[in-house]
Amino acid sequence: MNIEAMYRELCEEAGLDAGDTGFPGISLTDTFAMDERQNHLGGGVFAENTARVEQQRTAAISVILMNPPYSVGQKSANDNNQNAKYPLVDGRIADTYAKRSTATLKNGLYDSYYRALRWATDRIGERGVIGFISNSAFIDGNTADGVRLTWQDEFDEIFVFDLRGAIRGKQGDAAKKEGQNVFDIMTGVAITFLVKTGEGGDGPAKIHYCDIGDYLTREEKFEILERDVSVAGTEFTEITPNEAGDWINQRDQRFGTYQAIASKDPHEQAVFGLSSNGLKTNRDAWCYNFDEDELRRNIHAHVDYLNAERERVYRAISNGADKSAEQLIRRDSTRVSWDRINISDVKRNRPTELYQEGFRLGIYRPFLKQSVYFDPSQRLNNCTYQLPKLWPTASHDNLAIGSQRETRRDYSVFITTLPPDLESVSKAQWFPRYTWEPLESADGAFNLDALAAFENDVIVDGYRRLDNITDETLAGYRRVYVDDSISKDDIFYYVYALLHHPEYRECYAADLKKMLPRIPHCAGFADYARIGRALADLHIHYENLPAHEALQYDFTADAPDDAYERYRIGNKKMSWTKRTAKTALKYNEYLTISGIPAEANDYQIGGRSPLEWIIDRYYIKTDKASGIVNDPNDWLREQHNPRYVADLMGSLVTLSLETQRLVSELPTFEVLDNVGGPHTMS
Repeated sequence: MNIEAMYRELCEEAGLDAGDTGFPGISLTDTFAMDERQNHLGGGVFAENTARVEQQRTAAISVILMNPPYSVGQKSANDNNQNAKYPLVDGRIADTYAKRSTATLKNGLYDSYYRALRWATDRIGERGVIGFISNSAFIDGNTADGVRLTWQDEFDEIFVFDLRGAIRGKQGDAAKKEGQNVFDIMTGVAITFLVKTGEGGDGPAKIHYCDIGDYLTREEKFEILERDVSVAGTEFTEITPNEAGDWINQRDQRFGTYQAIASKDPHEQAVFGLSSNGLKTNRDAWCYNFDEDELRRNIHAHVDYLNAERERVYRAISNGADKSAEQLIRRDSTRVSWDRINISDVKRNRPTELYQEGFRLGIYRPFLKQSVYFDPSQRLNNCTYQLPKLWPTASHDNLAIGSQRETRRDYSVFITTLPPDLESVSKAQWFPRYTWEPLESADGAFNLDALAAFENDVIVDGYRRLDNITDETLAGYRRVYVDDSISKDDIFYYVYALLHHPEYRECYAADLKKMLPRIPHCAGFADYARIGRALADLHIHYENLPAHEALQYDFTADAPDDAYERYRIGNKKMSWTKRTAKTALKYNEYLTISGIPAEANDYQIGGRSPLEWIIDRYYIKTDKASGIVNDPNDWLREQHNPRYVADLMGSLVTLSLETQRLVSELPTFEVLDNVGGPHTMS
């Protein structure tokens, strides 16, 4: 309608009579639904529009230019703004993009962005061109591997001009390399042309790729666009994709020959029998807090409100309300955070029960513990994945290696003895040393296999502890290294050390961004196991490490005598006194910590050094939606240590330097071949 109005204004300015008809090229419709339903806008002033829609549906269209919409979905069920469903378009995505994608989570392939591309591809038929400017994630994203593979089959020529600028989630030089964005956004941008020649050529599409370059300003990127002008004026590099659908940063084919760290294929022998994502609450402000008492109050209030809403809505429907249960729900973010299962419970009049054993400690971010409400029923957690098998209660000890799966950052690995959050190491998959099996099944019967193992296995509070490293893996390592003394603990720590190896990470950087690690047998097993054990001990017991001897704690003359006030954490983030040096840190208005070795920032997890994680998380934060306050000063009091965070910083400097020392002692990265001989990777 805006275009119609503008058309009339332009006609008037040009002295032309627009008449009573509208601009003949515009059809008011939901494009994705054009073939989904028959009841398009019709009748009255829209009669001509309906005719245009029908004409467009039958017309031969060979060129589509677009700026695809981008909407993955509502951020929260409180938004009450769900994406529309399009069975035909979504069915085509399921049969193509999603079917060929190796990603675990494929919901992103059903956003408006990929719907537009799927619809356009089918609309031009056997011959035509689609040109668009869009988010560039499809070029190298793991979820989009099915999109790339499909395009290779459906098109004859593909031209991609990568404008870069993808700085979200990146730090340091990695962000600088992306350069400034051509738009005021943080996601990368690309100009793409997909071409069907109609000649029915054999083989996959020819893929032409142009990377605009590193470290460029916005103005420099515009100058390049003005210089090149068109596809004809641009110097492209022709890409030969691999079988996995990688266009750039292609995976190393050798990587796939190594043992899987974990696998959903029951026929594939993996190192670990089971793995899990971290805890996904979808309501972190409610489910995490530095203060356990505050967390309990929040959870109790949340459960009470869910049940009160369920009762109120049920009464309204029983009294003949003309709205659905979902329409009657009050979405007050200060009192509740809705998720799909909560809405379903209201519809079914199913009460929400409080899980009394759900309050425990968790690892929220690297070197950051908080009280967490862990809910296996998933009423107040969106997804607990396999975590209940790793830590069924707070009484069940375990340790797990977390392998990062965030493609925007350099690869990272961590270890924890506490249930991890999904973003503790971003999107990590966690590989536990053990799993826990209940002795009693859900129907009340006893697990006979577990009962038979009473004499030999660890039993805690009705659960039996199981080794998660497979017997086949143990036998394989003993055979390869000709050493029957190798234990499953040795293998666990070998894996942790290997995932820290700089040569392994560099050699397989592209692979680690796109798939779970695969574990080769390397020369020097005993050294890997020894160093891996030392790294794990360092990273698990980080709070107990001595402060680095060079650190100085300098207080102002007016610093309070009361220790809790002296070390009080404010509502603003701590900061480096000099961003470029990062050797001194302003803790609060009274305390500056100096003497930090610059190299302490060289060890990073998820794109941040340990000290940068402290800066990023230890401050008083008020959640905008709920109004919930998360105050780290409450944690200091719970620990009965006003110096907890100040001491932690000194410990983490030691940890960072010691981690780097241990990693430097790892053997040269040599993979043993099939006959037991080593070859060096480079």
